[in-house]
Amino acid sequence: MDGSKEFRPLDSQQPTSFKGAMLSECRFDGQVAIVTGAGNGLGRAYARLLAARGARVLVNDLGGDMHGAGASRGPAARTAQEIVAAGGIAEANFDSVATGPGGKSIVKQAMDTWGQVDIVINNAGAVVARGPIDENTDDDFCTDLMVAAGGTFFVTKAVWRHMWDRNYGRIVNVSSSAFLGMNSSAGYPAAKGATWGLTRNLAYRATSQDKDIKVNCVMPTAAARMTKLMGDAISHGMERYYPPESAAAPVGYLAHRDVAVSGEMFATGGDIMRRVFVAVTPGYDAGEGRLTPELVRENFGTVFGEANSTLVLNAYDKVALDRRVDWQAGLGSVF
Repeated sequence: MDGSKEFRPLDSQQPTSFKGAMLSECRFDGQVAIVTGAGNGLGRAYARLLAARGARVLVNDLGGDMHGAGASRGPAARTAQEIVAAGGIAEANFDSVATGPGGKSIVKQAMDTWGQVDIVINNAGAVVARGPIDENTDDDFCTDLMVAAGGTFFVTKAVWRHMWDRNYGRIVNVSSSAFLGMNSSAGYPAAKGATWGLTRNLAYRATSQDKDIKVNCVMPTAAARMTKLMGDAISHGMERYYPPESAAAPVGYLAHRDVAVSGEMFATGGDIMRRVFVAVTPGYDAGEGRLTPELVRENFGTVFGEANSTLVLNAYDKVALDRRVDWQAGLGSVF
């Protein structure tokens, strides 16, 4: 797919049946998947879905609490045992995603066990820093970054060359609507925003080199240990309408060979999937050398208005709105 163009389904990508007829099943037979943070909640749901459809799954979980403290082999082992009891194939892994050696060890175990990695679901996360930013410790902020954004980086870095050389891979990164803004600590939303940025970078790099590596991102709404921090009313509603399993199907599609896009973000949960995207407004052009703060103030309504905005899929789509530079000449630049 050309990353500079909006996706338009081809006829062959339309549903093959309707009104209750059987659809061809999305299967993962012969493939190997790594799912991080898969001992509980969303990660467990992702791992179980992939395994039920034929994937061999490495179930990773350090086994710490939702604030990143402690470690236990119980959660990863339990999910792996559930998969095996249901007739699937799984192994447990107990390494931390938050370090380079941990990421390498996770990928190494999958490679040593099954000889390949086709799918990575970067799901692991923690909420360590709490309260307003002036009460967050530096260490807690860094831990939040290293688990969610760092974990995505370290595991993906360890598997990237393998996928690149095989010319195949499906990576699904798990972000959060927290990065859009909410009354939470600073570290978790910062980490989840970084996860989307990494998704866009990896997707563009693979697409620009015509590699069959698709990297997408989800921001799930689902009941989890973390949602209990939001109070009983929200927690009970989440458990009723947004169980983790209700966010698993979109990840299954994004991890599948047939996925049609890369570098995209989707809101998931409650058996709903929605696209999330970035757009740029036409803005206000004062003319070369003429823009002043006063003109910005006078024309801010034009700057801020959403009419005729442009969907941007990568950095070049954004800068291409200014035609004074030959941006096409830099499409192959690597830095």
